Formats: sequence, C-alpha cells, structure tokens
Amino acid sequence: MTNKKENLRLLISLGIAGVMVGAILWLISKVSSTIVTTSNPTQTSSSFTNKSSLMNLGTRILVKVQTSPEKTDGVKAFAEKDFSTAVKKFTDSLKNNRNDPETLIYLNNAKIERDNSSAIKVAIVAPISFDPSLAEEILRGVAQAQNEVNTQGGINGKKLQIVIASADNREDSTRLDNELAQDKSLVAAVGVRRKAEIYKEKGLVLVLPVELPNQAENPEKLNNNTINSQPNSSTTNYLFHVNPLYDNLVDTHSRYIARQARNVAICGDVRSSRDNSTSSSNQILVEQYTQAIKKYGSNVISTPCNLADKNFDPRAFVDKAIETENASGFLLMPSIRNIYFATKVAQEVKGRKPLFASETMYSATTLQNGKDLEGMVLPVYWHRDANKDNPFAKNAFQLWNAQVNQRTAGAYDALQAIIAGLKEDSTREGLQRALSNPTFSTSGATGMIQFSSSGERQGEAMLVKIERCESCSSGTGYDFALLNKK
Repeated sequence: MTNKKENLRLLISLGIAGVMVGAILWLISKVSSTIVTTSNPTQTSSSFTNKSSLMNLGTRILVKVQTSPEKTDGVKAFAEKDFSTAVKKFTDSLKNNRNDPETLIYLNNAKIERDNSSAIKVAIVAPISFDPSLAEEILRGVAQAQNEVNTQGGINGKKLQIVIASADNREDSTRLDNELAQDKSLVAAVGVRRKAEIYKEKGLVLVLPVELPNQAENPEKLNNNTINSQPNSSTTNYLFHVNPLYDNLVDTHSRYIARQARNVAICGDVRSSRDNSTSSSNQILVEQYTQAIKKYGSNVISTPCNLADKNFDPRAFVDKAIETENASGFLLMPSIRNIYFATKVAQEVKGRKPLFASETMYSATTLQNGKDLEGMVLPVYWHRDANKDNPFAKNAFQLWNAQVNQRTAGAYDALQAIIAGLKEDSTREGLQRALSNPTFSTSGATGMIQFSSSGERQGEAMLVKIERCESCSSGTGYDFALLNKK
C-alpha cells in the first residue's frame, strides 16, 4: 500500500515537473523570438519594403487589360526565379498578342536573368493607375528601344534591363520618386512629370518623354518659359525634355487657329478635385491657348464648356456659342479618357464651323470617330511622314502590328538619349555630364536630339488634319495627314 502511495506521489511530481519544464521552454522560445525580432530590425524592414516595392522587373502584371494565361504563367515563373520558363511563357504570350509592351519588357528582362548577363538598369515611370492609355503608349516606345539595343548586343556589351515603376495612388507618388532615386542599381529614369528636386538631390537623370502644360519643374528654366541658353554654373541639371516645351505646340497651333476663326469657343476638361493633375494641366492649357489666340488677333468667347461636367449638354453649348456669341471655330481639349465627350461636341459642330483640338486627340481612339472629326486640325511633335527616311515608324508597325503616335515616339527617344549617354559613361554622374555636354547628340524618332544647358530641346511643332483615306493602315478609313507648318 505504501509503495502504491509513493509511486502515485512520484507520478504526480514528474507530471508537475514536466508541465514546469514545458512552460519554461515556451517562455524561453517567446523571449528568444522577441530578442531576434528586435535585434534585427533591418530584416523586418527589408521584407516589408520588398512586399511594398513600387518597382517591378517582371513579377507582377501592372497593365491589367493586357493579361493572358501565358503572361500570368510567365510572371509566376519570373517570381520563382525560373527564368527559362518565364522566357518561354512571355514568348508564347507575345505570339498571341504582339501589341503588349509590358510583356516584351518582361521578356527581355527574363532573358537577361536566364543568361546571367551583365546589365544596366533603367526605370520607366508609367502612369498605369491614372492613365492606362498614356502608360501603354509610353511603354511601347521604351520596349521598342530596349528590344533594339539588346538585339544589337547591348550598351558596351551590357544588356539593358527595364524596371517598370508605378504608383497605385497619389500618396505613393513621392514614395516612388524616393525609391527610384535611392536605388543605386538604377542609372536613369524615363517618366512623366515627377518631383524634380528629389532627382536632383540624389543625382538621378530623369528624361521626360511627353510634355504637359504645367510640366515646368526645371530650375534652370526662365520664368517666362523661354529656354535659358546660358550655362548655369551654380546648379547641375538632372531633368531633360526630349520634346520641345508645350508652349511651342500652343503657339504654332494658336497662330493657325487665329487665321481660320475670328471667335473661338474652347472646351476644356476640368474636374473639381484639387489634387487632380489632369485637371490642373487642362486648366493651364485653356489659359495658355486663350492668351496665344488673343495674341494673334482673335477672340475667345465666354460661353463655358467643361467636358468633365456630368451635366454638360453638347448641343445646347454649340447652339448658344454660335447663335449668341458668333463662334466661328471650336477648340476641343479633352483628357485622353474624355475623347468620347469631345466627339459629342464635334458631332454638333460638324459642317457648321472649323474644328481644332489639342494634341491629346492625336490618338487611334480619335480616328475611330473619324466621320465626326473629319477636317479637325491638331498640333504634334512627330508624324511618321515628317521624315520618311527615319525607320522608327516602319519598325514600330512591324513590332506592334499597329500605328504608334508621338507619345510612343517621345518615349523611344527618351530611352535613345539615355542609351547614347550611357555608351559614353554608364554611371549616374557620367550620364548627366554626357547629356549636358553641348556637343551631345543622337538620332531618334523625332530627329536629332540635343539638349540646351537647362535640359530642354529646341524644335518646331507640326500640324495634322484628320482626312478620309483609302486602305489606310489605321483601319478606320481616316488618318492624320501632315499639313504645312505655316
């Protein structure tokens, strides 16, 4: 009996001891975990940064409208570092859809990783979340330039790898600029209207592929928007404009409009949101055109026209403008997303008065409504017929199986300028010096590219007119025909 009691006490003691040991081990593991986490904050921060990175080589589909099973598989393989499979899947995706610049960029990036090639990395800041159409147009120019230089052997033997950078919201835009500037693996960026001071502070060259009315961050620019032809020794410029400033378009176009119409009705595209960059650009553009048209002797009527107003009535506006204020011409300035509403105005004007439009309507979407827009005149920086000896337009059509516009040409030239500069020096500082050199020049889709000391490019705008065509490549029965500059 005594032995049974002793055995029972022993079992109880062992059980209690086991529970205590287990509790101690659990506490030790928790403390140890806490110590590891707090003693290595860099690892945690790095993991968070990687997850939230706004830059992408090929692990995410950003252009949602260009999605296919093969592309999805390619992105998955790229993320798993199975680059041979990624190359195959991206190649298959392009066979089914040639007109997808994101996939072509990912394909070239995957080939570099698969072959373990030496590479130079450049970023493209694409406004995918804010303006998908513009983003794709810019990506096509960058993808074409990357594909050509890598097919030719790269830049001094190093292949060109493209990082696509895109913010999902406006709050992330500044974070994106900082992320780009602080990534020392990047030697340059192509992008639309960023915070210039960040690039200057971190010494990262940014080449702008398109011009916007309020795209005036360059500190070397004079207040009156003219080009500063004198070298500025006190500052170093890191922003370069591959197209002449937007003022050039406005001036050339306004001079033509004033010759065709005495009283001009302007339709803007202004939203009420204070932080909407498209709205602010459009409002500034309306003001620029108003001043320029008046400078050349014509008037701008006061009847309001806002294409972004949900209550806007195109018929009532056109009738009032003509009958009350004797409008003799109509100038349409839609955002790319509102070309449809500009077309509604054009339908009411059709055959009654001359039509004009800002360069945003230099788009394939516009030609789809050619029957309502025939005769409309727009200003452009580039047209495929301006220099028929230039192979860019032909090569672009063969690559994308579609015509491209000046935004694609500008993006192509932005990267061509960077490529030419990197051939002289592949460091950030060396690239800045190369592009700033008065003797620097390179050939692009828009002709010979040279920059002033303030990073701007001089040049003239051209005018195009929507005309009916027989068997034209647009497939719409209408095309943009190049007019004389005067």
